Amino acid sequence: MWERTITLCSAGKMFGVTGWRLGWAIGAANLIEKLFRVCICDTFGTSTLMQEAIAGMLQRQRLCSPPKESYFIWVEKIFAENYSKLKKAFIDANMPAVHTQGGFFLIVDCSKRKFDFQDSSEYKSSDDHLDKKIARGIVNEFKLALLPLSLFYSPESKVRPTSYLRVCFAKSSETIDQAVEIIKTFH
Repeated sequence: MWERTITLCSAGKMFGVTGWRLGWAIGAANLIEKLFRVCICDTFGTSTLMQEAIAGMLQRQRLCSPPKESYFIWVEKIFAENYSKLKKAFIDANMPAVHTQGGFFLIVDCSKRKFDFQDSSEYKSSDDHLDKKIARGIVNEFKLALLPLSLFYSPESKVRPTSYLRVCFAKSSETIDQAVEIIKTFH
């Protein structure tokens, strides 16, 4: 698998510096060389200070002894806890989670859940897909941001999920706890 896989890593998600839009790729040399050809035209304007900060964080992790003190082990534990908290909260709110493997997002099905805002004329008159209408209603009513999965598909796509929402669990435990409290008010 190594010879045909590129792993893309996000410093923004991993280190909680969302606005930085910085990351790295790991893979076989021939793939990385081709990726570099594409990226050379796309990656400009990244500040040297940000690059050095990320490099410093990565270097610091290599020096952790014993390895159990590594930031990566700690953050993996936090993200797993965040995922579990959000998943339970959404299941309790009748919005079952879809099992995913990898990534920083939980996917929930909004088709089984009925909200009061669905009775509004604005909701009923909208031609948007269910996921967009539910996401908009949740933001307006509960101040919780969820992304409709249909946004990631072109209108011409033959397969276009329209009842799924995406929520990021790569956040601080405090932020996730606040989101869980909001989700509890969905009942």
